[in-house]
Amino acid sequence: MKKYKKVLAAAMALTMGLGMAGCGSSSDEPKEDADKQTNEGTEGGDDLSGTLVYWSMWNDTEPQGMVWQQIIDGFMEEHPNVKVEVQWCGRDNKKVLKPALDGGETIDIFEYPLEIDLNDYVLDLTDYVDKAYQATDGKKLSEIVLPSLLATPKSMTGLDIQPAVGYKPWMSLFMYNKAIFDEAGVTAEPKTWEELDAACAKIKEAGYVPITFDDAYASWLPGMYLAREKGQEWVQQLVNDKTGEMWKDEAVVNMAKAYEDFANKGYFDANVGGNKYPAGQQDIGSGKVAMYYNLTGLTTEVSSVTGPDFKWGGFSFPDVADGQNKCGVEDPAGCTMLAVNKNTADPELAMEFIAYALSPEMDQKMVDEAGTTPATVDTAWPASLESMKGVFESNQVALNSGADITSNPDIAPTIQENFIKLASGQITADEFVNNMAAAAAQ
Repeated sequence: MKKYKKVLAAAMALTMGLGMAGCGSSSDEPKEDADKQTNEGTEGGDDLSGTLVYWSMWNDTEPQGMVWQQIIDGFMEEHPNVKVEVQWCGRDNKKVLKPALDGGETIDIFEYPLEIDLNDYVLDLTDYVDKAYQATDGKKLSEIVLPSLLATPKSMTGLDIQPAVGYKPWMSLFMYNKAIFDEAGVTAEPKTWEELDAACAKIKEAGYVPITFDDAYASWLPGMYLAREKGQEWVQQLVNDKTGEMWKDEAVVNMAKAYEDFANKGYFDANVGGNKYPAGQQDIGSGKVAMYYNLTGLTTEVSSVTGPDFKWGGFSFPDVADGQNKCGVEDPAGCTMLAVNKNTADPELAMEFIAYALSPEMDQKMVDEAGTTPATVDTAWPASLESMKGVFESNQVALNSGADITSNPDIAPTIQENFIKLASGQITADEFVNNMAAAAAQ
């Protein structure tokens, strides 16, 4: 707690322009002196030396943070003339990182939080990912990590350069209980809206609730339907329409009527009208509900409810019309991004550390002990996510969550409110369209 308060205090001081000393390093040796040693060689033959400062988005008590501590300790043990200083910022990294970087705080490596724009601070890693490092066993780093973890940071930041290297990849999928699918006789994952309809009917007949959601993720369902119809860029235009006319488009009408139909057939859980996160997640974890459209991290979030024997599945959002062929190819995807500060004194040492963190041995620790998705091609997948490996590998276009339907904060709450009412049978499809058109035009 003392170290964490130190981070916050430094960020506040930087924001106010007080010129306070940085909080990133706890070493007694000045970093500039330590950096002079870098690549000068050591008596043990290790040519790595110097000090790195890593600002983490995790808390040291989280499973991910505990694995990162093992990574840090292991790297320093292998390279005794390297010191890695870490600041456990937790999710407050999105509050403290930018003011710290703006103020010139010494930070070599950081996890890039998308809630803030740090593009001016990232080092272009294009050349660095095509190099071999001590932990990559003679292979280039680009040959070790999953290809998506090099492509996704570009789409997430909108940069043409290589702004970061990803780890802990995730996707948004229809997460489902395999046992319910098997019992209901659903033998194939739905790829079209008609197939999803048929699967829901079988699940309901078997005595289970087909679909649930929580308020926090409600808007992702209409967002993805519209993305299948029109594409993510159109969804982005829709939520910024000031006339209300786009909300009357046939695609919106089709979406509203499709979900109205599901509501009328009883496919949504009766509690969706009042579900507050994480109530719906608990319902799928308890075995009451078959499906929940959510992040693949759901498996970890409800593991205390599901227990170790729960069999997970996950499939791409279905195509909603013939000939779209977007299912399994275009889905929301992302990762946690490790970026190197362009002002780092030693980018090579920073990349040696990142390569070590993403080595198969360390990645396996992250998977086994923190329940994350693998970052390297040779890492064994956790049992809870193993069946989803194919959809991770087939995805070619990384969409934003919900196809960006919540990207305009002025109208996002209205979309959420009206979709919840639509799915819970409180309003009709026509009322949804009219409500949204009127709200957009205000």
